[in-house]
Amino acid sequence: MSTKINRNISPFYMELAKKTLSENPQHIPAHLTALKRWLSSCPHLTVPDDDVFLLGFLRYAHYDHSTAQKRIDNFCSMRCLSKHGITEWYNYPKLTDPLVDEYLNAGILVPLGTVDNGAYIFLLRMNAWDSERLTHIQMRAMNNMCFERFILNEQCQIGGIGMFIDMSGTTAKQVSEWSDIKTAKSAMKLLQEATPGRTKYLIMYKESKAFDVAFKLFEFWLSDKMRQRILRIKDNTDLAFKKIPGLKNIMPKEYGGNNRSLQDIIASDKEDFKKFYSRTCCLNVIKVDESKRPPSAQNYMREYNDIDGLFMGNQGTFIPLNPDD
Repeated sequence: MSTKINRNISPFYMELAKKTLSENPQHIPAHLTALKRWLSSCPHLTVPDDDVFLLGFLRYAHYDHSTAQKRIDNFCSMRCLSKHGITEWYNYPKLTDPLVDEYLNAGILVPLGTVDNGAYIFLLRMNAWDSERLTHIQMRAMNNMCFERFILNEQCQIGGIGMFIDMSGTTAKQVSEWSDIKTAKSAMKLLQEATPGRTKYLIMYKESKAFDVAFKLFEFWLSDKMRQRILRIKDNTDLAFKKIPGLKNIMPKEYGGNNRSLQDIIASDKEDFKKFYSRTCCLNVIKVDESKRPPSAQNYMREYNDIDGLFMGNQGTFIPLNPDD
């Protein structure tokens, strides 16, 4: 299933695209033609011939073609090449697999809606993941499957995205499972080097003592630009509501918002998820053949250094944590 460019996009998003991305609707076909011409010179890549998919990378790059080319190559490479260590995160189950309902009913990653400036907000509930019911790989795959619907959403491409990360009730065991060094590094590379979503907000809610330690891992790889997107609000959602106009209207009642209950939102998204994936998704065709990669397409991925033994303090020492923190 290919997606068509929305020629009837709202005046708000048309103006936002013009203001923030320097987008000219009349020039979009020419940009797409140029990007497709470049892709035809990349024998190592098999990419969807889908205008909305390709437009997401152009919009991410503010129509700088060099940046868009690197991003789309990284996006395909990370999901297809074993050297990046996360190909299993893209082994998506069929809708009939029981783990799909297990994941959707848990409400781990919940799409909420748009705030006043056009950004689309997701709620990530870390404590909602039970590793006894879903393995780490299954959870990561389902999170990607949930999120990738919005790569093909033009409002998200233009307005960007935000993540409200709820750490309430998160134990040290859960934090360690979320922030394993290897997967934390891969997650940061995916976010900062490959995914076409333009991250506007990372809102940290009810950080636990265990997370304070784990955050050092993520912070090690965070770019300066991404650090500026972080909003740490402890347990005070009003701080986020004041900082981000319109956030209160889309947050569930359980978080002091004006939206429906969390369970109602989860149930609605479950229907949307199944409706979307009942059709063939264009991303399924993505492939990478390294044996055909030309010299001109080498070294697109920025290096992410490993954390040495001294990063968390003197080698051989550790920070004790209460397992119930």
